[in-house]
Amino acid sequence: MASTAYDPEAYRSLPSLHRANQLLQENGGESIITGPIRELFLRHKVQKHLGLALLHKHFDIQPQERLVDLRSVSTPWQTGNDTDAVISKYNGHVVPRATRSWKGGWGPYEFEFTESGSSDVAEGSALFLQELSTFLHQSNLDQILGVRMLDSRDTNASVEVTEGRSNIMLAKGSVDEESLISAMWVFGMDEDDRCNCREYCYKDRGGAHTGSNHGCG
Repeated sequence: MASTAYDPEAYRSLPSLHRANQLLQENGGESIITGPIRELFLRHKVQKHLGLALLHKHFDIQPQERLVDLRSVSTPWQTGNDTDAVISKYNGHVVPRATRSWKGGWGPYEFEFTESGSSDVAEGSALFLQELSTFLHQSNLDQILGVRMLDSRDTNASVEVTEGRSNIMLAKGSVDEESLISAMWVFGMDEDDRCNCREYCYKDRGGAHTGSNHGCG
């Protein structure tokens, strides 16, 4: 999904969900997402393959680990000190599925396992990523919002909860709606010409979003 090497700091430095949501509200909130950012996605016609993600951390992982999604469950996988964005494992590949503005480019911070080969968001999307990066930096959103691949996403599972060090995607309605925070946005041209918010994060009754009480898409 991203052409740059993997830097464990790209994941480690992510803020908590609570802080990420605060930062978003302090810098335009969802109006900037459903306005100029949505227009950028649609103008470049990348909305079927790419979504917009709120940058935050599910839980801590070790430098030799990567957070890898397999069949809608994300867990830390041991990947050693290999910094290549795409690595081979289990007769398949661990490939980036989420990327963020990082050290002058786009750097991966979450991954998925695929048996079919690697994927790269930069293929056919270089101009889009360049324009999005410029806009995010100018809007002070480069450390708040990132890009997520949609190709392998299960559209029937839009709420993610955390059990231990596993993030599990569930159907919407699995938790109370008032406990949800938008964590990813999927854009489309529907009859109302609106942004469709599809993925959310769960917070417990105390408002906590970290450790075993946290989940997000």
